[in-house]
Amino acid sequence: MTNTQHPVEHVTQNPGRCPARRKVLTGIGGAAITVAFTACSPGGGAEESAPAEGSSPQGGDARGEGGVLIATSRVPVGGGVVAGGVVIAQPSTGTFRAYEAACPHQGVVVAPPEDGVIICPAHKSTFSETDGSLISGPSPRGLTEVPVRVQGGNVIRA
Repeated sequence: MTNTQHPVEHVTQNPGRCPARRKVLTGIGGAAITVAFTACSPGGGAEESAPAEGSSPQGGDARGEGGVLIATSRVPVGGGVVAGGVVIAQPSTGTFRAYEAACPHQGVVVAPPEDGVIICPAHKSTFSETDGSLISGPSPRGLTEVPVRVQGGNVIRA
């Protein structure tokens, strides 16, 4: 049996008929990056459509004025919790402070305060639970304060 070699035909691309492989792969890669950034960005993804924890019995949104964030009994003295996109701290008995839970550095949700300090798990920025000020880390500033008050045994947005 003989091995017959066939001449290789020169293939030219016709941009009018089909896109080049590089263009297709670049388009797919760009779409994947767009989806990833949208899902990982603050306010992106499905978590925005979920009801906020602790919405008020009157149907208010915990993100709006008067919305219940959490029962005071669920916030430990000297610590705190993250609820409804907000860090709620109780630095001393009966004193409640609240801050936006998104770290100013890259929007990652911070951890609840421990031993008077709120820590961002992504790059370890640290913030004071008493006033939200930046203690250390790459964050450009402290946490944004959320005005709250206590009413009927609940911490609500003021």
